[in-house]
Amino acid sequence: MEIIDLFELDENAEVLNKKEVKSNTYSQLKLFTEDYKQREDENFNISGQWIVLDESLEINNKYLNYVKYEDKDITWIKLPEKYVEDNYMVNYEADDQCPLGIDVLIKEDGYPLGVITGCDSIKQAKVDNNLDGHNYKGDLGIKLNNDYFLTFNQENEEFKIVKTNVDWDRGRRTI
Repeated sequence: MEIIDLFELDENAEVLNKKEVKSNTYSQLKLFTEDYKQREDENFNISGQWIVLDESLEINNKYLNYVKYEDKDITWIKLPEKYVEDNYMVNYEADDQCPLGIDVLIKEDGYPLGVITGCDSIKQAKVDNNLDGHNYKGDLGIKLNNDYFLTFNQENEEFKIVKTNVDWDRGRRTI
């Protein structure tokens, strides 16, 4: 699964900003906005940043709005406003509070261990240490479902989908 586009839309579904990542899904934007206008309601605001995935994916996160197209095999996910405003949680302070809907992916030696959903504070999420010869690190982002996590890589300035259900043997890596 890959991220193929990032759109920023206004309240009328007009494109404010577009960062093409992998392929041209601009033609899909018309389909998306037409579908949106048909189901427009108070709980679904189209304005904001949207990520387009190259796979039809069921999202199990009550804080995310998304539109899934099984026939086109793509998924549109709206990023939470506070997450976008805070520059994808890149420049955070330890005393800051995690925005609603932001989660933490804990990794051991680069391998995902699990997700802490709804982190309370950045202090809780800011894991970066070495214990028992293992390096632990926390990445702020958004849990999409039990298998995938969306995070922003500050070094490359790009979004990344991380598979959280990884089968690896910790015992083999301890030597």
